Amino acid sequence: MMLGKRIILGAAILTVGLSAQTWAHDPPDLLIPAAQFPPGAEPVIDGNPVEWGPIPVETYGSVGELLYPVGAATREGRVLENASQGDINPADFQIKHKLGWSPTTNGFYILTEVFDDLHFIGRPDPARFWLDDSVEYGLNFKHQSSEDQTFNDGDIVTLQKYKFAYPPLEGEWQFYEPQGNLPWLTSGTKWFDIGITFEGEEFGESTYFYELRIRAIAEMPKSECDTVHQAVLCILQEGMIIHWGNMISDTDEGGTEDQKRETQWSTSPSGAAANGTTDVLLSPVDPGIEFVEQQTAVEATSWARVKAQYR
Repeated sequence: MMLGKRIILGAAILTVGLSAQTWAHDPPDLLIPAAQFPPGAEPVIDGNPVEWGPIPVETYGSVGELLYPVGAATREGRVLENASQGDINPADFQIKHKLGWSPTTNGFYILTEVFDDLHFIGRPDPARFWLDDSVEYGLNFKHQSSEDQTFNDGDIVTLQKYKFAYPPLEGEWQFYEPQGNLPWLTSGTKWFDIGITFEGEEFGESTYFYELRIRAIAEMPKSECDTVHQAVLCILQEGMIIHWGNMISDTDEGGTEDQKRETQWSTSPSGAAANGTTDVLLSPVDPGIEFVEQQTAVEATSWARVKAQYR
């Protein structure tokens, strides 16, 4: 038996065959394709979105009017208590996600663009990144239902979360869950990398670009003593469906434990804390995309850095 499923982003409508296995995905009628990068066109992870320019967000990503309010910002008396999908104020906050993957690098790629009228970092405890402007991602490459996952010490976990609050506060800016921060699983390693840039004021009105490459980990034990040899790789293949989670938080005030989170948004109504429940399809190469080669991207990045010195 085969079930039909629609991609409902923008004007892109595509029916994909899925086996009749029960998977928890939220929302149930959303399937976001990730663009396949041909060999040599994979993004240079430097925060420069030049390689992503030809990739249409309407097909291979998500934008603010499709996002759902989630998290602490939806509590009683908060700004998003009665908000619905797409009730995001573009004058205050704007979000764009683009997704990609590469069979050559076995990497999953994310570009998140965040406009904020006030970029804020000032949490009372450097470890409590969620109290500041932050981005959170969850990935479950085994496409396991959230109901089937447990997170006790020693359990085999399939959901890995990568979370960032930038610029660093007292040196703290990257956070990994559920194992905790492992010395071998950090930005700049073969396991994942992130590049962050911004346009505008660093702590004012600005647009931040978060660009990630994540190597596909299928599973590993939940332990703060995990070694690199305990991580089981997932080999990404065209046509696979994975679970992706995300939550983007906007904070404009600080100073207390219950810091005021203005808004928090996700592609999933159950996406608080970047729970990985949104279905993503690893799509074939799109012949309609004129990909940017890495050499061109590096040249563009270098020129951007030169210009930045004279601003």
